[in-house]
Amino acid sequence: MWQFDIKTGYVHGENKHFYFLAIKDVFNKNIVGSHLGYHCKARDLKVTVEQAIQKLNPDLSELVLRSDNGPQMTSNQFYKYINNIGLEHEFIPVRTPNKNAFIESFFSIYETQFLQVRYFETLKDAYEQTEEFIKFYNTERLHGSLKHKTPAEFNDLFNKGEIKNMVVNC
Repeated sequence: MWQFDIKTGYVHGENKHFYFLAIKDVFNKNIVGSHLGYHCKARDLKVTVEQAIQKLNPDLSELVLRSDNGPQMTSNQFYKYINNIGLEHEFIPVRTPNKNAFIESFFSIYETQFLQVRYFETLKDAYEQTEEFIKFYNTERLHGSLKHKTPAEFNDLFNKGEIKNMVVNC
């Protein structure tokens, strides 16, 4: 399962908000795709999902996307794309962010450990620093739910068959 959502941030030097879309793999806690820009439309969501699929090549018959009911997620453009590739898309019930807890957890960390302590002069600054944060999150930040491994370490161990009796809550 991949969960995704959109968070806003602020470019102080330009006095503008930006939108950050992130897609999180629930199994290994890896951020598998992202988009950051002055807008985040259905097309941006489609392209970001497409890029994550091309990069990771998951079995689409087993992959489920889960999101809230935002306008990008419920758009005809995204609906047609999902149906054309045969991907299942679950919507959480209204006012139940706990049903999308994994991506909400990531955004909580992004807010408190990243956005609140940074000043962005330009959108390029926000983009570059966010990319660095995602790399840190995926390759250096230990996750208690992964037995204090990083998502990258957990993925490597899983692919080598070394993760046996480990229960990961999805």
